[in-house]
Amino acid sequence: MITIRKIRTLKPRVQLRRLACVLYSDARTGLLDDSYLEGLMGIVHDSEILSDGDKTVVSSLIARYRAGHDPLAAKDVYYTVMGLLGEELADWDLVDGQGRLDAAGRRQLPHSLFLDRVRSPYNIGAVFRSAESFCVDHIYLRRGCGDVTSPRCARTARGATETVPYTIVDDLEVLKGRTVFALETGGEALSSFSFPEDAVCVIGSEEDGVSADVLGMCSSRVTIEQFGSKGSINVSVACGILLHAWALYGV
Repeated sequence: MITIRKIRTLKPRVQLRRLACVLYSDARTGLLDDSYLEGLMGIVHDSEILSDGDKTVVSSLIARYRAGHDPLAAKDVYYTVMGLLGEELADWDLVDGQGRLDAAGRRQLPHSLFLDRVRSPYNIGAVFRSAESFCVDHIYLRRGCGDVTSPRCARTARGATETVPYTIVDDLEVLKGRTVFALETGGEALSSFSFPEDAVCVIGSEEDGVSADVLGMCSSRVTIEQFGSKGSINVSVACGILLHAWALYGV
């Protein structure tokens, strides 16, 4: 267990993040004693980045946990502090000791994605989030895609860009020697498509679809059946639908 003295040597934001993670961990173990919890409250009191109101809220949550060692009270501290830091995670996420998504909990399959000039950072973030959930082992982003490091991407990825490996590429070399198929109109219906076990799926841009040079390297294409009046669905939504089906039926 990290000591209170050691936490106080960290940078202000890191102090609060570590405090939150210590309490999240203790929700499972219940090992922290009163003096340690008092020390955490002292760190909150002395914080340089919390307002007086925020200090009162967090301190009261720690006091509530101290009074009854209710695991949910400890988690209340975690999510409150992470929210104040702008780093909140969904309450069902698996996190490590640093409060980040725990990549060790991911199942991976030899399912890769190739994003062909997907422009919107929001869509890219959403693709990463689906990829993290549905076993993707690597994402290749063709030069011309939106910025994977932008705050807008991070906002929708919710930590998934840190757990799903990715590479920005300038050419199509990564597709050579692999089975490649495209998510594109005019293909075989998703409900009857025979998913390969080991392959790269190409996702085209929001406006132009899959580029001709990439499509020429695809051995097949798959299309999602639609039952409404709209002619298309959002690219990240389509990608999520496909990845779920691939994870279920491609093994």
